[in-house]
Amino acid sequence: MTTVLQARPRRFVSTPSIERVATRALRYLQSGYPVHLRGPAGTGKTTLALHLADLISRPIMLLFGDDEFKTSDLIGNQLGYTRKKVVDNFIHSVVKMEDELRHNWVDSRLTLACREGFTLVYDEFNRSRPEVNNVLLSALEEKLLVLPPNGNRTEYIRVDPNFRAIFTSNPEEYCGVHDTQDALLDRMITINIPEPDELTQQEIVVHKTGIDRLSASLIVKLVRAFRANTGAVNSSGLRPCLMIAKVCFEHEIEVVTTSEEFRDICQDMLLSRTDGSLADATQALWEVFNSLICGDTTITIPVGAPGSDRSESDVIAPLSAIADPFEADAQPDTVLDEPVSSALPTPATPVVEELGEQPIAEDLAQPENPLPPKSPSLDDRPADPAVEEPVDLEAIADPTPFVADVYAYFQEVEAARPSDVEAALGINRVQSVNALRSLLAKGFLAKQSTGDATSIYRLSDLSRDRLPLTDLS
Repeated sequence: MTTVLQARPRRFVSTPSIERVATRALRYLQSGYPVHLRGPAGTGKTTLALHLADLISRPIMLLFGDDEFKTSDLIGNQLGYTRKKVVDNFIHSVVKMEDELRHNWVDSRLTLACREGFTLVYDEFNRSRPEVNNVLLSALEEKLLVLPPNGNRTEYIRVDPNFRAIFTSNPEEYCGVHDTQDALLDRMITINIPEPDELTQQEIVVHKTGIDRLSASLIVKLVRAFRANTGAVNSSGLRPCLMIAKVCFEHEIEVVTTSEEFRDICQDMLLSRTDGSLADATQALWEVFNSLICGDTTITIPVGAPGSDRSESDVIAPLSAIADPFEADAQPDTVLDEPVSSALPTPATPVVEELGEQPIAEDLAQPENPLPPKSPSLDDRPADPAVEEPVDLEAIADPTPFVADVYAYFQEVEAARPSDVEAALGINRVQSVNALRSLLAKGFLAKQSTGDATSIYRLSDLSRDRLPLTDLS
């Protein structure tokens, strides 16, 4: 017996990018052309196919490609026999007997869909051998389905005008996937389904798992940054995002990079999804954790960029000083001499929460090889603490480099992100973080959380009131 489906994708998420693809595909289907959705695993091809079939409002026949498929699995096959025996003894002296044996033919999904005008969804059709799919050629072009010869039924079925076909497939370099014959591809309209954009992934994670939007944004950023660092191209990052969000939501695990449980979940979900070594994947993941702690999704500084005169191997090393600034036994002057891999925290190392969550000591130890000195035009002016005057650049007496420059920048723009400060002043991440921490500790700046993984810093009420210099000590 063949089952007919009436599929309705649950909580289908529609964003502008998905809507554009769905609109184009629906136009092709309404014009009578089969649609082929092609893309990496996890991009939502099957969900989109079922959504399109639901929009057509016709019963659905669902097929899944298989290397063991035969043509009979598509069109049908002989199944058992029917025996008919007639004994005629109307005349008692004459006995007439008839014995008839017939094959039973059972239609399969393709035959039923063509005859009744249903919508055929053939998921991952290129996992079936090419010769099995040859029966589709005449059905899609000549609208005629050819069946094996049989004396008990017709050998040709005229395809119903309401018949529609939606195909999905993975790239041909995937394991277990066969090349598709050109004649079949020529009869389809192929739409390439790329990796969903960040907005689409966030909306899908929120609607599918019920997690809050801020946590969904952090998970998506983390997975996308990890895939970019490891060069993962053969699959989508949407599925691990959904898995991480679902586990965290159902078990009430806080979605923050300082949570050991959250980091363990991310490792279990992501480390096995790369082609590189486990050590390289682990290092890439911890680089992403560090970058999110610093308030941005990127941690590398292009060599030769303004304000960066350090080698590429030294860019990641200072993150250890950022991650553990409050430990009594921290030795920042030795961190800079360690290799890049040792600068990354290990799973057992506690990671400090985002920038500015704890008070920073003004006498925080600085490395023996400090970063480039602050501008003498702004920082080397003498300041007289006995004079009562409004707060200006001389009022911020702090040994931390670039504090005065950063404060002067905020007096002009009032609010900015760390990345804006770095771009405007030509400084790197470590310099901007140290300056922002110093201004936060003194009360000159206030931090405001946003809907993404970064924060916005703005002038505090203390700076706006322009207190006299004696109140700043």
